[in-house]
Amino acid sequence: VEALKLSASESLAEQIQEALSENDIADKVEVDFNSQYVRLTLKGAILFKSGSAELLDSVKPTLRKVGMILERYASGEIEIEGHTDNSPVEFDSKFASNWELSATRSANVLHYMSDFGVDENQFSIAGYADTQPKFSNDTEEGRAYNRRVDIVILDEGHF
Repeated sequence: VEALKLSASESLAEQIQEALSENDIADKVEVDFNSQYVRLTLKGAILFKSGSAELLDSVKPTLRKVGMILERYASGEIEIEGHTDNSPVEFDSKFASNWELSATRSANVLHYMSDFGVDENQFSIAGYADTQPKFSNDTEEGRAYNRRVDIVILDEGHF
């Protein structure tokens, strides 16, 4: 059973990777998978400024394309996971902590994509603050990468 799930995830990941390439956004989205999910990681620096949950205008065309790809290939449950770097929120920030910031980031990605047709009923959101860094927060480049959103297509027999 595990091998079949892994094979299904691999097939979905390959289809999504091909669609990303066809849409000229493969350099902005990483794809990885295991037997439980296929994960699309929107590279951090393209999404948000530090301390902000406002989507940068430059990322909006990429999100529209990702939304179209999800509509085409993902029929199961999808979780949008927001992440932050380890910089504390500013004293005058509208966010009490990185937890609220990361959750708002994931919600903003969902709301933006839903404006272009993705079905919100297929999605859930999560905020992980700075608890799951992919790179060291000791450099600006690492912090920029950690300000990311992961879109996780969960395996529920829907691939």
